[in-house]
Amino acid sequence: MEKLLQEIGLSKNESIVYLKLSELGAASAYKIAKESKLFKANTYDVLNKLEAKGLVSKKTVEKKVVYEALDPSSLMNILDSKKEKISKIIPRIRLIQQFVKSESVVNIYKGTAALRNLFYHFLEFDEPFLTYGIPKKGFEVVRHWIDNFHKERIKKGIKMYHIYNFEAHERVKVINKLRFTYVRCLPQLYDSQVATNVCGDEVVLITFNPTIKIIQIKDKDMADAYKRYFNILWKKAEKIA
Repeated sequence: MEKLLQEIGLSKNESIVYLKLSELGAASAYKIAKESKLFKANTYDVLNKLEAKGLVSKKTVEKKVVYEALDPSSLMNILDSKKEKISKIIPRIRLIQQFVKSESVVNIYKGTAALRNLFYHFLEFDEPFLTYGIPKKGFEVVRHWIDNFHKERIKKGIKMYHIYNFEAHERVKVINKLRFTYVRCLPQLYDSQVATNVCGDEVVLITFNPTIKIIQIKDKDMADAYKRYFNILWKKAEKIA
């Protein structure tokens, strides 16, 4: 019980004194100090704090000051008070976080595990996933998990727009059959070995040669610019039957 009382905000001595006073009933500060094995001066300080928290009452009986532990339901008032204080600072913390989020963040990753995590992370935005410059070798890198990714994406009803390189026609024929999936190809002149992915406020650039390297950019203005560029490419790209 002492540990639990400390977890909700009472000090160690406050927990000891409150529980001991609950056992004793009405008692003097001297008796409380003796039973709690605390110095009398410390006990007075603790009792005053418990009284301020509404957990202890003080009264005079036959010209003698005694203390009494109040009903433990008063402990809920401590939690309610903390909840009220926290609710007041939440908006201020959100403003601080929003300011931080407004700053650009760049992360660099390597390997297929990081790539997989970023793809699934995009599903959290619940908005269309745009990708272009996908080379033929891209599928070989993701083949072990990409089908499950698409199942999860389609289950959430999230649309994905692909612009594949000219060399990836065979993969296009497969991906074109999926729901919520729209695919086009660019002429060979536009082939790129860097795949660009845009979703939410993020841009992810991927190189597949010789190893997978990923650059994640978190910046709303940059993501919006890439989305506009994607729309230009989409108009130039061709539908594949």
